Amino acid sequence: MIRQQDAPAVPGAGPATTVVSRIELFARDTPDAPAVRHGERELTYRDLDRRAGQLASELVESGVRHGDMVAMYLGRSIEWVVGMLGCLKTGGVCMPLDPAVPAERFDRAVAAARPAAVVTAVPGRGTGNPLPALPAGLPVVTLDASAPLPAETPGGGLAPRAQPRCEDLAYAMFTSGSSGEAKIVLAQHSWLALSAARSAAVNATTAADRGSWLGAAGAGIALHEVGGLLWQGAQLVIGDHEVIASPPALRDWLLAERITQSFVITPVGEVLQNLPWPRECALRLLTLGGDRLNRWGPADLPFEVAVSYGSLEAFQIANSCHPWSQRCTPATATDADRASAPPVGRPIAGVTVHLLEDDGLTPVVDGIGEVWIDSDCLSLGYLGDPAQTADRFRPNPFGAAGSRIYRSGDAGRFRPDGILEHHGRIDNIVKIRGHRVELGDVEWALGQHPDVDQVAVVATWDGDQRRLVACFVAAREIAPLELRDHAVERLPDWMVPVAYVQLDEFPLNTSRKIDRRRLPPADWSRGRPSRPWRAPAPGAQTELARLFADLLQVDRVGADDHFVELGGDSLLLARLQSRIEQRFGVRIELPDLMAGPTVVELAGRIPGATAGRTGAAALPPIVPRRR
Repeated sequence: MIRQQDAPAVPGAGPATTVVSRIELFARDTPDAPAVRHGERELTYRDLDRRAGQLASELVESGVRHGDMVAMYLGRSIEWVVGMLGCLKTGGVCMPLDPAVPAERFDRAVAAARPAAVVTAVPGRGTGNPLPALPAGLPVVTLDASAPLPAETPGGGLAPRAQPRCEDLAYAMFTSGSSGEAKIVLAQHSWLALSAARSAAVNATTAADRGSWLGAAGAGIALHEVGGLLWQGAQLVIGDHEVIASPPALRDWLLAERITQSFVITPVGEVLQNLPWPRECALRLLTLGGDRLNRWGPADLPFEVAVSYGSLEAFQIANSCHPWSQRCTPATATDADRASAPPVGRPIAGVTVHLLEDDGLTPVVDGIGEVWIDSDCLSLGYLGDPAQTADRFRPNPFGAAGSRIYRSGDAGRFRPDGILEHHGRIDNIVKIRGHRVELGDVEWALGQHPDVDQVAVVATWDGDQRRLVACFVAAREIAPLELRDHAVERLPDWMVPVAYVQLDEFPLNTSRKIDRRRLPPADWSRGRPSRPWRAPAPGAQTELARLFADLLQVDRVGADDHFVELGGDSLLLARLQSRIEQRFGVRIELPDLMAGPTVVELAGRIPGATAGRTGAAALPPIVPRRR
């Protein structure tokens, strides 16, 4: 199935317009308009353009030439914005590297890109960690956006430079993306201009807006937050880490700063949208992205909540507020909409989404397929990796000769009304006991528990079997058995996780998305559902408890523990049936096993066994025999 959105006029995106020329326009026409603010520091558009021009001159003096790579070792700061614009003014290629990430990541990026210079900042101005060791002879330009500027003279007093062209390479982003595979994504000035203009169009951004920048400086989403605002002459307001780390603190900051539009990563936004908000506030649009959203916000929020779906290779692909008249948000969602997870919306202008089922590029007529993107806003590919570029960017069999199509690795499905649902990564569709399971569907069901704030379901190996483990963050302590009972009411048995691990918070990667590679924790078996502990009675109960523990690979089984609740399934029940017959010489039929699969109930079916009594003497924990 294919869906395409007609492309309306994109404001300001002429054939020769770049982010550089757009900001220079505002520096001339509205020079005193505020451009970027961080705490008490602020630059107007005139200041921003002049400081970027000064940096560009320093880079040229240090040897940077048209087309050279420039590494930016800068965190989320005013210096980052000046640094990006200054790099682009030289005709160089900007490669942001966040000081918050390990030095090893910086070293890999520098070795792969071989930059002509590194831009950093004076201590306390946009850097967190010290600059790592650099190759001998690599120039370093230190930036301080608070230092006095030289007196303004006709022409700005800066060395003349040729304007960057739309076809020039502009950006190199070192990223691991959703798949975790490290790569450096390359993009041209035309890509930056289109992505900024379309972001502004979708968000209905005007010069009167005050938008936040909360994302990581080294993540591609920085382009979404920074570019769309500066494209329209709006003000960019930068948030500190202390604000971002706490949703209530972030809410208070958004209110105090009178932010009108804000982008937050989904794990933060999922909590933020469910906090109490005053009826009157400046915020008009909260956009969530970066991960699957599992919970709708309240219908009466004083602002709209949009879901944005995109990737660094294709920028923004779909948005639930596009077009505005057909938006699907908490404020407009019907009961039918709320019966499933929030969708990511319709493809934006200039984007065609194809759902394909295999490498043969076979269209999916109905149902879930892999998301392939046909867009005029695709990146060029990956630096120094032609094999990965060829794998992800294929000749487009559906488009004009010479056009390309991007393979996202995501799973999606179109609703009958043309709205796209995101179903996680294709590799998050797993086989459990022969059944095809979408992890997102399990997350959605568990997310309906009123006290569960966030949930991530992962597939892991338990011996020779694939198991589902649910990791969750909740407003109160929730026993695994309670959450399992919630799941059983909503999911078929093969989709019910075997363990429910409560965490204080999820591990996040450098893009502040949930790092699923670090889930589940090594001790996930502690999250297996169990009944209140009562020691098995000697004899048949103790022997059965040992059989349970051995088959289920758990450390302790009590008299009242339930074989299925502990993770047993029909296959394991059949093996339990065989073990009981071998050990006790009694065959218990499968329907009877399923009807009462606790230790004490099964012991009652074995001739000569006693059912045991409450208050029986406690026995040492039962440890399974490891094969």
